[in-house]
Amino acid sequence: MRYERNTLIQLRQRYAGVVKAGFQVYEQEIRYLRDFIVKTPSLRSIANLLEVSAPDLDPDQWVTEHFGHFQYSWPPSEAERCKVCWRLIGRWSEGENAATVAESISNETNFNASLRELTTAVVEPLIRYLEEQLGTTSDILYLLEKYRRRVEWFEQARLYQAVASDRSVGESVVDRDLRQFLFDQGVDYPFSQPTSASGKADVVADVDSEDPLVCELKLYDGDHYGVPYIAQGANQAFRYARDYGKPAAYLVVANMSDQRLQIESDSEARDWPPRLHDAAVVIFVVVVQLKPLGPASKQRGATTRMISRADLLEGGE
Repeated sequence: MRYERNTLIQLRQRYAGVVKAGFQVYEQEIRYLRDFIVKTPSLRSIANLLEVSAPDLDPDQWVTEHFGHFQYSWPPSEAERCKVCWRLIGRWSEGENAATVAESISNETNFNASLRELTTAVVEPLIRYLEEQLGTTSDILYLLEKYRRRVEWFEQARLYQAVASDRSVGESVVDRDLRQFLFDQGVDYPFSQPTSASGKADVVADVDSEDPLVCELKLYDGDHYGVPYIAQGANQAFRYARDYGKPAAYLVVANMSDQRLQIESDSEARDWPPRLHDAAVVIFVVVVQLKPLGPASKQRGATTRMISRADLLEGGE
């Protein structure tokens, strides 16, 4: 796809900037690379999943325990190594001096040469990982964000009317639309609803593969389908993720109300989408605005409904 090709080109350009950077501007180039990844939805979604992978691995603790003077080691799997690499890039972009880790990796006396070895050892594996993952079904957050934009930009009126005409079957209308979109985007088997120990997930794709997708979809209208109903979806998603041994699952909320929904997140407010951590599982919550709210100039009176973490994790029990 052209989008993916352009993203790869830009990613390599940012990486080239880091490779060529001297010690005076290394922090800035690392920050440019980090910011590009965070601001590019397809790359950001891969990085988000990387952060929640291998929940028993604390990347900061790994660096503390396995990086020393002229010696270092990586975790056993490639994904775990990249989780540590991504964390180091984040730390350096926030101002931490990369020289400490460089001393573990390189015995070069020239600092610029040492930084190049550091870049090869830490940054390049992450770049390769992003390139390999881009466009795969593991890039589900990007697909869900794309689905949200597709609905709100092009399909909102059609879906809203379909759901509003019969709320009793409205959820199945959106569910089918989401599954068809995922199938069109390359998720090969989004129709499966196998029974797990906890019941049936709305969308469980590729359950026989090494990377099954667990996704719950719930309506919200502020009345019959309220916060407790969304909470049921959140708790179901947690249970399905545990049943299938997955570190992440997804809750899509189709908002039929004229309220803007704001979900309390266990991550920073700037991180999209909001996420909820419970034990070794994280749930990403994607809100799709189904009810048209009109032009921005006419939305000033629209209220915001805050949904707390406790509402979602305790309200559905």
